[in-house]
Amino acid sequence: MVISIPAPTAVVLLILLLIIGILVGVIVQTRRKSSELRVQLDAARQRQQEDERELTQRSALDTLKDEFVSTVSHELRTPLTSIRGALGLLSSGVFGNLDVKSQNLLRIALTNTDRLIRLINDLLDLERMDSGAAVLQMRRCSLPELVNQAMETMSALADAGQVKLLVAPGAKVLMPNVFFDADPDRILQVLTNLFSNAIKFAPAFSSVTLEVETPPDELVFRVVDQGRGIPEDQLESIFERFKQVDHPDARAIGGTGLGLAICRSIIQQHGGSIWAQRNVVKGASICIRLPRHQRTYDASLVGGYTPAAKEASAVPVTPRPESTLDTPILICDDNKAKRTKIVTQLRARGHCVLEAGSSEEAIEIAKNRPAQSPVRAILLDLQMSDMKRWEILKLLTRNGTTANIPVVCLSMGVETDDATPSRPGPSASPLSEDYLFAELSNALLSDRGPGRVLLVEDDLDLANVVLGGFAKTNVLVEHAATLYRAKVLCRERRPDLLILDLTLPDGDGFSLVEWLRSLPELASLPLIVYSGRELEEGDQSKLRLGPTKFLTKARVQSRDLEQLVLTMVPQGRGTNKSDPDREGQQRSAGLPIT
Repeated sequence: MVISIPAPTAVVLLILLLIIGILVGVIVQTRRKSSELRVQLDAARQRQQEDERELTQRSALDTLKDEFVSTVSHELRTPLTSIRGALGLLSSGVFGNLDVKSQNLLRIALTNTDRLIRLINDLLDLERMDSGAAVLQMRRCSLPELVNQAMETMSALADAGQVKLLVAPGAKVLMPNVFFDADPDRILQVLTNLFSNAIKFAPAFSSVTLEVETPPDELVFRVVDQGRGIPEDQLESIFERFKQVDHPDARAIGGTGLGLAICRSIIQQHGGSIWAQRNVVKGASICIRLPRHQRTYDASLVGGYTPAAKEASAVPVTPRPESTLDTPILICDDNKAKRTKIVTQLRARGHCVLEAGSSEEAIEIAKNRPAQSPVRAILLDLQMSDMKRWEILKLLTRNGTTANIPVVCLSMGVETDDATPSRPGPSASPLSEDYLFAELSNALLSDRGPGRVLLVEDDLDLANVVLGGFAKTNVLVEHAATLYRAKVLCRERRPDLLILDLTLPDGDGFSLVEWLRSLPELASLPLIVYSGRELEEGDQSKLRLGPTKFLTKARVQSRDLEQLVLTMVPQGRGTNKSDPDREGQQRSAGLPIT
């Protein structure tokens, strides 16, 4: 029997079946999607857990790295500085001459100590660059000045290898007028690194040449050697860490394999590029391209180019309390450009400065200063056109207000005038920053006898090395191994200079500086921060007192510290190798006499 379904009903049934089919398909698809989403959610949760574990591990690794860097900075740099300083004292003959065999053993010890110090410094440099901690100190730089410094630094190594360091004739013509924005210390580090590499691999009686190109907006340097060259397949890899050109004598030549990696990091930080290429005839060239101008730097700021963003975030220097130590220094010079340069140097070292453009103006300023803030010293240009130097000295001497003001004369190569009368006090000084401040320090404190230095250092071995370096100078050195002892000695008698390590058993150097700033009589104390770690600008700002210098252990040798000290404190009227006062002061510090 056949059942007949009306056409409209059949259509409805078909539509219903179609809808049911679609719904079933949607349900199946939804379940499939839901299942996939659950799987993806589980996977995402698993990835999140893995990311959290990785983040925890990275945080732990960063902590370990920070601890390692801290350990290397202090626990390795400080003893290495002691070892290097002690070996340096022995090699200098302070304790007598050594026989040939002993000298050879000493040379081996010095060479390997220097090698280890270079490795540690290079590793720390790369770590700071990779972490972004090595912030560039940008300013306007003179290319010829940097090139001359680099060539002078490497001249001894070149002479030892019988290699000539040359500047290409075309570069000599271009360089005098070449200025660019950069961190001069870092660019100097790059140039000395490149010269050092070229000299080490150059044969005797060959040359290493610097070539320079000066397109409008950039600089191109090439350090060209006549050595064995670089294989084609290693032109890029030599800039990687611990990579050196494969050669049988590579180990004998030495090196850490980090120098070019550091150069690349520095150049990239400046927005430039560095690469190696083979020379057509012989040897290889390392090439650098640098932009001349850094757009993020403000040229209107006094003292050169300074990062605008960095200026905003820099920690401000805490103002020093007013005291008689802030009484001004008067500079008298009718050459405004030269006067401005010296004023900038003085103010950078924490001095209060007054300016005079003529002899009459200088005398008037010195006479009319208030009694509580007299002129401490006068820097006098000997080439002023308005009055002969003996006339101003005579007028200063005859006036009761100015008669006792010490005068430092800026000679600048002026020939001696036989008619110039002698006057106690003035001393001639060429316009060299270190020499100028050495003379100024002597003028300010000449009536106090030998300079007195307080060394704040927790490592007794390093303290003994530093004391030994001053054994034949007329500088009196006391040692404090703790924060408490340093405060006691500062209160007993104000030192002329403080040498400060930041790590102390009962505190740190920051807290000592903060305490010194709170005391008017100590707030302008000259300071050398002698630390095992690199200091960022914010930390340096927290540590500044009066004239302040920052030295890093293992980066400078003991004699460099000694020379800096001798430019910052008075040395009296001559050396006294057996000064009983100095021996008494060193005994009071609980150290053996060196």
